[in-house]
Amino acid sequence: MPRPVTELGSYGDIGAKEQKDSRWRAWATFRDYDGKGRLVEAYGPTESKAKAELRKKLTARQKQYKGRARGKVNRDTRLALLMDMWLDEMKQDEGIGQQSFDLYKREIEASEDTRAKKDTIKLRPTLGNLRVWEADTGRLDEHIQSIVTAGLKSKARLHKVILTGIMGVAVRYGALTENPVRDTSRMRRRKSKPKAIERDRLDGLRAQLREWLAGKEIPGTPAYTHGPKRDRLVLDVADLVLGSGVRPGEALAASWDQFDFAAEPATFTVSATVVRLNGKGLFRQEWTKSDAGYRIVALPPFTIQMLKRLRDDPTHGRMCKVKALREVGGNVVEEEDKVALVFPGRGGVLRDPHNFNRTWRAARGTLYKDVTQYTFRKAVATQIAEASDSKTAAKQLGHSREGITERHYIASPQQAPDSSAVLEQGFGTATR
Repeated sequence: MPRPVTELGSYGDIGAKEQKDSRWRAWATFRDYDGKGRLVEAYGPTESKAKAELRKKLTARQKQYKGRARGKVNRDTRLALLMDMWLDEMKQDEGIGQQSFDLYKREIEASEDTRAKKDTIKLRPTLGNLRVWEADTGRLDEHIQSIVTAGLKSKARLHKVILTGIMGVAVRYGALTENPVRDTSRMRRRKSKPKAIERDRLDGLRAQLREWLAGKEIPGTPAYTHGPKRDRLVLDVADLVLGSGVRPGEALAASWDQFDFAAEPATFTVSATVVRLNGKGLFRQEWTKSDAGYRIVALPPFTIQMLKRLRDDPTHGRMCKVKALREVGGNVVEEEDKVALVFPGRGGVLRDPHNFNRTWRAARGTLYKDVTQYTFRKAVATQIAEASDSKTAAKQLGHSREGITERHYIASPQQAPDSSAVLEQGFGTATR
């Protein structure tokens, strides 16, 4: 019968032998984490003391590896520890943005905000006390399906993504042979056709926005009576999105040095966006959502006219104090900066996307409640795809793959190649 293999981080039988000087020598082979067996020995005046001294050395050797993940993870490890390890991995992953990390963490940790709902489903309080061997496919599927039953399909999909990563830690460190999330129930997405705003609705919306700006009552929003005056810049942001296809955060982060009015036509170099970091507030992030997002877009006359009006306004264009995220030597640093923002918020700061969306909802009213800034991005994609192709539309919107643009942004049906002559040749005579 073959001798059983010594596990990593453990040792085999302890041997002992009296030496010529009357001391005792004890020894054992310790299997290091590189898989090699190494001899460890100790001496003592008696056999028992030599073995005791050897065990101290072996225990110390094991403690050297205590901080290693493989030494931490086994079938009895609780998921709470795997969650911490996975979050640490995500924080070190340069491909994961701070906003994505914050989103993952919010779904794992229970909120400490007293205003938060107590029955909100979070991963740590719900599954954190389970041991690895208890978190089988059935138990994890039960958790995911309970969220689906509550009508929170997007949240269920997010939990499935996070659980896949968490249980993947257990697989990587040998506690499991396969990821139990893999065989949980599939959650099919209902394919919905992207909707872009039609030209007649766009004209109607523009007319209503002028009414709103003048302080008049519109469907769903009462007339202006008091408080801060209605903000024209909200409409100007919409014009930049509609004239370029940029993301709302990219528009709100725009500074005047990103525009080249000497070019023909004028261009906008998209190189920054607004992000919110948990507990720290708003930042002007000096890189785009993805590598494909860093782009130069040509602007139509109506957008150029709007920008020149703002540029020539003596009350506009002052330097704003912002918190900036920059990459320095491969690391992300937070710095204070002064930037000439195109669409500053009140008080000369970054315009808060939450406040912007609240004002936009009031300006569009109930008649156009389905229209968001992303509706304008879809209109841009659809218009460009119809005039050119989906690849051009994807580049305009800053997408890395045109499939994303086709699936979520282009509202018009794809044009099939002209095969009418082939069909006539194959079937035309048979039908006569």
